[in-house]
Amino acid sequence: MSSDLEQTGLPEGIQEIFRLDGQRAIVTGAGSGLGRAIALGFAHFGADVACLDVDVEGASATEAEISKLGRESLTVGVDVRDWESVLSSAREVEAWADGGVDIAVNVPGINRRKPVLELEPEEFSEVLDVNLRGLFHCAKAYGGLMVPNGRGRIINMASIFGLVAMERQAAYAASKGAVVQLTKVLALEFAPHNVLVNALAPAYFTTPLVRQIMEDRDWYEDVVRRVPQGRFGEVWEVVGPALFLASRASSFVTGTTLLVDGGWTAA
Repeated sequence: MSSDLEQTGLPEGIQEIFRLDGQRAIVTGAGSGLGRAIALGFAHFGADVACLDVDVEGASATEAEISKLGRESLTVGVDVRDWESVLSSAREVEAWADGGVDIAVNVPGINRRKPVLELEPEEFSEVLDVNLRGLFHCAKAYGGLMVPNGRGRIINMASIFGLVAMERQAAYAASKGAVVQLTKVLALEFAPHNVLVNALAPAYFTTPLVRQIMEDRDWYEDVVRRVPQGRFGEVWEVVGPALFLASRASSFVTGTTLLVDGGWTAA
């Protein structure tokens, strides 16, 4: 087997390229939903994980689950809209991650599902403050921990609505489209420092927030009709794509947006 690997240029131990042993990860938005699933998934694959969220109680609950897996963890409260709060969180994580931060996943996001003519300017700004400006704050602060060390992975949470449109998604789609482009710029700037930057673009997943709006059966059935697989994603189904982008398996991948959408955008 090793001779075959040598001939193809593949490293020995290729089956281990998804492992995160010895690495330190930041997951912002780790208190619930996709962020919590990613944080736990990374811990299962060997990473120590700092759980950041404005919901400190939720982040602490995730930390407790990670600790049960025998991994080190940390809870940090952060409001991604506030640059000073994000800077403070970066300093706290840096002190915890004595050998440096290897992975940062930027998840937080909000939505205001309204037609444009009913969407208040303040609501539009509120969505961009969290989804775009907040993500910029995280990428800048946590990327600043990686670039000097010459290594790292940043994963930004985009959305299929950064690539395709849907009614009543003006603010959300605008913010996520900008995240797709911001990810490309970060990838270009950070690549010389061996810091790879990519995005995940999920469709609807059965997170606690989405479950609330799934009670609108007309809306739910309309959305399911748009998904070739005929269902919403389960939160654990984002872990594999995130793990790929966080691990050595994606060592020649940067500036891309990985769709996790059940085929929605292929239709």
